[in-house]
Amino acid sequence: MLPAANDDALAEQAQGWIAWLASGDICDARMHEFEHWLQLPGHRRAFEHERALWRSVGPRPQAATVERRRPHRLRWAMAATAALVMLVAWPEAWLRLQADHRSTHVVQSVQLPDGSRAVLDADSAIAVRFDAEARQIELLRGRAWFEVSPDAQRRFSVHAGNGVIEDISTAFTVARGDDRVETQVGQGRVRVASPADGGWTYLQVGQRAAYGEHSGVMRLEDVPADSVGAWRQGELLLDQASVADAVHWVGRYRAGPTFVRGDLSRLPAVSAALRIDRPEQALDALAATAGLQVTRLPFGVAIVQ
Repeated sequence: MLPAANDDALAEQAQGWIAWLASGDICDARMHEFEHWLQLPGHRRAFEHERALWRSVGPRPQAATVERRRPHRLRWAMAATAALVMLVAWPEAWLRLQADHRSTHVVQSVQLPDGSRAVLDADSAIAVRFDAEARQIELLRGRAWFEVSPDAQRRFSVHAGNGVIEDISTAFTVARGDDRVETQVGQGRVRVASPADGGWTYLQVGQRAAYGEHSGVMRLEDVPADSVGAWRQGELLLDQASVADAVHWVGRYRAGPTFVRGDLSRLPAVSAALRIDRPEQALDALAATAGLQVTRLPFGVAIVQ
């Protein structure tokens, strides 16, 4: 076992790498240096320990000996303070530290440790917490499709907001917005609870439900099973969506930022099937349907008005 001083120094190094990763200012040379550091004896263990600390933002277990209690408390205070500074400096920092998988403006497929598969929609993030007793996913942002491998000993669950969606034998989607979580079943069955320890609502193929931060589970109108997770195949289905929401969804698939100028709330709702693997054409098609104008500027900026 390393001396306490060496252990504390290693923890500080790990905290520095965590801060750098969260900053988003990532270059290849620095990444190679980080990977080399990670391969040294004891470094990966220290990094994972510190990352778990930052995720939880909770006190560590008490040290085994009195002599080490003060350094651990000091390390916790330093880490907590650094975390607060990062939250102010980088709005995405906390998400970066929590997430095991994040997508950019493209759909991303992820193979999970148990053989299950998750497909992340654009601008989405998940944390994976699998152990010998349970398979838990936390949907941190956006939406994801889950195709679950059977495991009679470990139930598969997705936590989002103040609720949970639990697999029975299925493939399903979960979408997390600012104030609502929605799930749709593409195959098999799921059960949903909100709050997480509340009663279960069972859903089958084509059925969907939603819950809010302060509301229980609500059944929604059924949808065709083949439309569930259509975005995985490069298709965005809009059904009487507000124009503002439609622009927001299309903008998620663009490499550059999309801004709206003017009030779109009075425009009629739109229904359309748009190809998100061709987001520029999708934005133009949406603009033509809604009577909008798109102005494109350098660096991928698009202004819809």
